Amino acid sequence: MLWRWERRLEEWRFGRAVRGILDTAPMPVVPGRCTVVSMVGNRDWLMYVVIMKAFYRRIGGGKLVAIVAHDFPRTGQRHIAAHFPGIEFQRLEDIEVGACQRGGTWERLVYLLDRTDRGEYVVQIDCDVMPTGGDIDELVRCIETRTAFTMADHFRIVPLPEAAAFARTLPQGSVGNRAEAALDRLPGAEGLRYVRGSSGLAGFAPGGFPRARIEAFHHAMEKLLGQEDWRGWGTEQCASNFAIANTPGAVTLPFPEYTSFHPGGDRSRAKMFHFIGSFRFDEGVFADLAQREIAALAAGATVRQAA
Repeated sequence: MLWRWERRLEEWRFGRAVRGILDTAPMPVVPGRCTVVSMVGNRDWLMYVVIMKAFYRRIGGGKLVAIVAHDFPRTGQRHIAAHFPGIEFQRLEDIEVGACQRGGTWERLVYLLDRTDRGEYVVQIDCDVMPTGGDIDELVRCIETRTAFTMADHFRIVPLPEAAAFARTLPQGSVGNRAEAALDRLPGAEGLRYVRGSSGLAGFAPGGFPRARIEAFHHAMEKLLGQEDWRGWGTEQCASNFAIANTPGAVTLPFPEYTSFHPGGDRSRAKMFHFIGSFRFDEGVFADLAQREIAALAAGATVRQAA
């Protein structure tokens, strides 16, 4: 219970530190080569405005979609709509998941694959993934060439049996590790690939991995692990990694330029940090980067010209 109060206090401090983002000019949605999808939690709308302004001005344009729950705060939706005129809001509960499960962000994965099935290039970015200040040219090139990608720290896209063998060397307490350890039992595993990436920042190529395949993957993994285990939190990331790795031409973003944030870690080359929950507000780095972005916007920082 104490950690929840501590986390709420950290969120409040972060919100106070970045409130100035609401005084910056709107960033209208403009045509571009991608659709940017984010699932925005009820308490994360201010964080979303911060990271999306930082991200969107660096990629130069594209559709914006915020997936929100039915009880999403009206204040949050009003601010998001005002700062990103032209944004789409997708109600979480209205996403048809088909054979896949509800919860655990599976709705998001199914939704973005539906859009790639219709020919769109989709970037999924979480509300805790923040540019550090400079360019993100490697990611922009993926968008321009419609190349699937994921942030994977130092991991590579490897054959499925190799990924499963590595996962079996890890503690098996999390469903994510157990799922990865079972991957080589999938039908046709020898011809498939995997990457220990992050669903927090990933690009999905049009037609690269059809929704029907993710439904088949969900069914096969549920059969291997059992319904209770497979439907726990963390399996959507496994599915996202599988989808990216088995998309022709997929790449991992360069490391350490695109990386998860860890207290005390090297920051000299970082271009984007994923502020994972365990360390999100440590050392005040997230808030510091956000305040620099707010200052740049207030000084007239412009949106990159889309190719």
